[in-house]
Amino acid sequence: MSQIRLDKIKKSYAQQVILEDFSVEIRDGEMVTVIGGSGSGKTTMLKLMNGLLTPDIGHVYIDDTDIQTVDQNQLRRNIGYVIQNIGLFPHMTIAQNIAYVLELEKKDSSFIEKRVKELIQLMNLDEEILNRYPDELSGGQKQRIGIARALAASPKILLMDEAFGAVDEITRHVLQDEILRIHQQLPITIVFVTHNIQEALRLGERVMVMKDGQIEQFDKSEQIQKNPQTDFVKLLLSYR
Repeated sequence: MSQIRLDKIKKSYAQQVILEDFSVEIRDGEMVTVIGGSGSGKTTMLKLMNGLLTPDIGHVYIDDTDIQTVDQNQLRRNIGYVIQNIGLFPHMTIAQNIAYVLELEKKDSSFIEKRVKELIQLMNLDEEILNRYPDELSGGQKQRIGIARALAASPKILLMDEAFGAVDEITRHVLQDEILRIHQQLPITIVFVTHNIQEALRLGERVMVMKDGQIEQFDKSEQIQKNPQTDFVKLLLSYR
């Protein structure tokens, strides 16, 4: 069953067409990685999925519901979103950062406290970190907190845009292990955008290769490696 479906999408910025006649389906519970150069439409596609952008033409469906027909704030609370720069609130403690969406939903304080501790454990962090502030954390710790915050409301979908792009290679590899473990533990669909071909192949059950607003190839990681369909996919694979 497809959980996310983009149907014949066109999206432009001013006179520049980013996506045209773009269709794709992502299945419930899978981890898809998306790779392509700058301007290929990766981030635009993600923002269409959570309603941050509206298509000029076409429709975005989640669980067969056109997302334009539902409350947009509620939609976004059910979709976790993690970006490279994380965007933690500097004046809030880590506990307050993680709890932010739950506070918006007016959840009970005892539920929030329990959920925050569950998420810290899920991210393999010590509870003592909860009283600290973002500027007291390492890059890898901040990224884990960003993921924890995105998971706070138990979303069915997690969108990640270059989420590990700003950390060093060792930390990046550790975070890759973390997201693989989380995906095994939680019934969640993950769409993970990256510029790194090794990361895309390692994390994705299926890998979507994009170029100039089109999908060059969308297949299982091993099939992409064994049977690249276009010259661009072959070129990407040469950077491994």
